[in-house]
Amino acid sequence: MGLRRTHWVCGLLVALILVIAPAFAARAQIVEDFAGSVPGIPGKTWLDLMDQVFTDIKASTEPNVAATASGLADKVHSVAGADDSWMGCVDPIKIASLDAHPLRLGGQDRLVVAPTLADECAALLALFDDKGGLVDVINLKGDQHGGLGANFLTPLGPAGALVTATNWHDNSDQSYDATILVLVKADGFSSIDTLLAFGSRDCTNMFTEQAKVDAAPGTGPMPRLDAAVTRESHRFAADCKTKIGREVKTTFNGYWRWNPKKGAYEAHTRELDLLAKWNEKHF
Repeated sequence: MGLRRTHWVCGLLVALILVIAPAFAARAQIVEDFAGSVPGIPGKTWLDLMDQVFTDIKASTEPNVAATASGLADKVHSVAGADDSWMGCVDPIKIASLDAHPLRLGGQDRLVVAPTLADECAALLALFDDKGGLVDVINLKGDQHGGLGANFLTPLGPAGALVTATNWHDNSDQSYDATILVLVKADGFSSIDTLLAFGSRDCTNMFTEQAKVDAAPGTGPMPRLDAAVTRESHRFAADCKTKIGREVKTTFNGYWRWNPKKGAYEAHTRELDLLAKWNEKHF
C-alpha cells in the first residue's frame, strides 16, 4: 500500500511517496448509504456512528451527498501538524461518503472511518470500538490544503497502524508538503512526527524535494519506519530557461524505531530535523 501525490506550482514540483509493506491489508469499504448496517457491529447503522462525529446529521437525497450535518462534535481535536484554525466547516456540512477500515489492535476490534467532505473543510478521522462507541476523532487539516490520500491507512502489526495525511501550501514560486504520520492504537490516535518536503524556484536556481517513508521488514512486532528526503537542485542561465551545470542530488535520512516499553515510536531524525528548520526559515 502507498500514496503518491504531486503538484506543480509555476513549474515547481514537490512530490511525496509513501511505500509501506504491511504484514496484512486492511479490508477497506467505501460507504455511500449511511442508513445501512455496519458490518460486525449489530444494531448500528453508519448514521449511528457518524452521529457521534457530527451534530444534526441526517441522510440526504442530493446527488453525490450521502448525508448533511450542521456542525462537528466537540470531541473533534487536531493532532500532529494539524490545527483547529484551519477547519472551516459551515452549515450544512455535506458528506459524500465514508472510507471504513476494520482493524484488530491490541487484541481488540476497532473501526477507523474517514468521512469525505464535499468542501474539504476538515480532514476527519474517527476510531470506533466493537460496539460502535466513539473512541477518538481527530482533524488532520493544518494548512491551506490538507487531506488523506487514497491509501491513508497501513496496518503495522498487532499493536497499531499508520495513518498518513498531507498538508500543503503554495505561492508563486514556492511550495511545500508537510506529511503527518499518525499512529492508531486501540485507545486512540497519537502523533508520530511530521516530514517536510519543500521546493523553490527563481530565475537562476531551482530545487525540489521528494519525501519517502518505508516500513522496514523484519524489525520486531512493529516495523521501523525509514524516511528520506531527496533534494534535486538545478541552475539556469540568465534567460531563466537554459539549464547549466549538472543536477545535484542530496539525500537526508532518518527513522522512527518502536519502543515496546513506551508503546510509541521514537524519532532518530537529526538530519531531517535540520533540513526542516532550514526549509521553514526559507519558505
